[in-house]
Amino acid sequence: MSTTMPLQPVIEARHLRLRPFIAGDAPEVQRLAGDRRVAEMTLAIPHPYPDGAAAAWITTHPFGWLAGREITYAIERRRDGVLLGAIALLNVSAAHAHAEVGYWIGHEHWGQGHATEATRALLDFAENELGLTRFAGRCLARNPASARVLQKAGLRPEGCLVCHLQIGGVYEDVLLFGRVAPSRLAP
Repeated sequence: MSTTMPLQPVIEARHLRLRPFIAGDAPEVQRLAGDRRVAEMTLAIPHPYPDGAAAAWITTHPFGWLAGREITYAIERRRDGVLLGAIALLNVSAAHAHAEVGYWIGHEHWGQGHATEATRALLDFAENELGLTRFAGRCLARNPASARVLQKAGLRPEGCLVCHLQIGGVYEDVLLFGRVAPSRLAP
């Protein structure tokens, strides 16, 4: 990936569309990510969610894509265009053909398979179109739903970082997951 990359493509999945965020998404991102229940289950969403943070965050996405370091998508329901959440490939390394997947889904959309479908679609795109062959995923140990999403998307448990992050004054364990493409294992 380099600075001569084309515009970030849209990824079509069975029920979802992964598309670049637009400025007009900021109010809905603010509402969805600002829900305490969403923030409490992530590694990085602050609560309370600061005013203007969604708009500022969205402006960073084209630079991450063009630099080849980060690919962020809005998760949208295909049938009606409802914004459900976000998914990203973070710490992308073309040299090492690896990245980390991260996502969040608005609380009212939990338990409907959206995170799993979006994760599968993004990882398939990254493997087939970007040549990435190793993916990592992390979640809080107290978030078994996210652990299931990662496992359903083909990532396997790889370990636990004990007392790794301090959230709300408490040190939390973080579970590690990984997926390696068969082509990476070939001699």
